[in-house]
Amino acid sequence: MSDKNATAQLLLQARKPGKALTALPESALPADKAQAYAAQAELVSLLSNHSGRPVGYKVGCTNATARQMLALDSPFSGRCFEKELSISPATIDTATLHMIGIEPEIAVRIGKDLAPSKNWQRTDVIDHIEAVMPSVEVVESRFSSWPLMGFLSAIADNGVHRHLVLGEPVKNWSADRIEQTRVTLTANGTTVREGVASNVDGGPFGVVAWLANHLNAMGTTLAAGEIVTTGVMTDIYDSAPGETIVAHYDLPAVVELQVTSL
Repeated sequence: MSDKNATAQLLLQARKPGKALTALPESALPADKAQAYAAQAELVSLLSNHSGRPVGYKVGCTNATARQMLALDSPFSGRCFEKELSISPATIDTATLHMIGIEPEIAVRIGKDLAPSKNWQRTDVIDHIEAVMPSVEVVESRFSSWPLMGFLSAIADNGVHRHLVLGEPVKNWSADRIEQTRVTLTANGTTVREGVASNVDGGPFGVVAWLANHLNAMGTTLAAGEIVTTGVMTDIYDSAPGETIVAHYDLPAVVELQVTSL
């Protein structure tokens, strides 16, 4: 059995410049998903000291291509933090980041708790959603061997989440409209990625249902007021300092992020 406290401390230190890990030592490597999420919970507690309180969740590996990359059979979750949440247009200083992965996504704000009273399905969760927003997640692995370090390390590493940028809530949204949403991602005006919300398994609302059931199974409830970003609509884009990233959604909406290195 791995030491969840030691794992969390190693991953916290690995966030510092020049401290990326190649792999977790055997004594700190989770043996299964339960241990990986236990280590993540310890890391979240440590991160809250400087990143603020958790305000929601990211869901990753929501499509077959991403899961194949990590040899994973299901999505995974991580926590989003108050001080790592921005409203578009935003600027992020990436001087301390080991990687700058850009993921255009659909995010939602939960309006009513999704309690462990049922097996949640896509159609069930729609009435529990208060708002839908375009978003860009910045992902960063604390492993120089990404993605070869494997999914257990990725889960323990808070699902490789770093920052979330939200656009304006979509007015008069419908489930069909959101699930058919397309996005074009540009870097300094050049198109670098294109995709659609249905790229994620079950669409964004299916992902919310998965998360609700996943949390219920771990004794937690997806609660009113929490933000969920539901998975990348395109292939991940590796950005670099000096780029202006804009995600153009046909809702219509835009999410803009200036990538700097101060």
